[in-house]
Amino acid sequence: MKPAALKPVLKTMRRSAVFVLIGMTALAGCKGPGDSDPIPATMPGTYVYAGKGSVFRKPWEFSVRLDLSPDRHFTMTLDKTIDGNRDATETTTGAYALNGDQVLLRVVHEHSGPEKDMHKLKVQGDSLIGEVGWTGTLFLKGIGAPNVVFVKQHS
Repeated sequence: MKPAALKPVLKTMRRSAVFVLIGMTALAGCKGPGDSDPIPATMPGTYVYAGKGSVFRKPWEFSVRLDLSPDRHFTMTLDKTIDGNRDATETTTGAYALNGDQVLLRVVHEHSGPEKDMHKLKVQGDSLIGEVGWTGTLFLKGIGAPNVVFVKQHS
């Protein structure tokens, strides 16, 4: 590349960098899990959800434990057994925010960072009710699972 042709390339690169910085600043201002209503002192704690049933004569059962910490991080553990075979415990971690009467969970992977999707739970007393949509509701009914309601455990 000739030196004279290098100047327009550098100018374009500088412009691109400015646009990227403006875009990142605009995104940082958007409401996301980093923005949260104040977390009430009663919200952090352990919530559980469990179910069992049978599909095609194959018994299944599962239990989920959701731990919300005061610093707006969560850990979710899932234990499941299908047809007598217990799977290894699955653990998911991430951040949560409170937006009105909804808890917004965003999974954060160790190597790839936060997921794009957020999972919503409606706060109702000492319970968190999963907003799974109609397809999720049909699936749960199809396998005989109860509605997604996490109930807070009291010591």
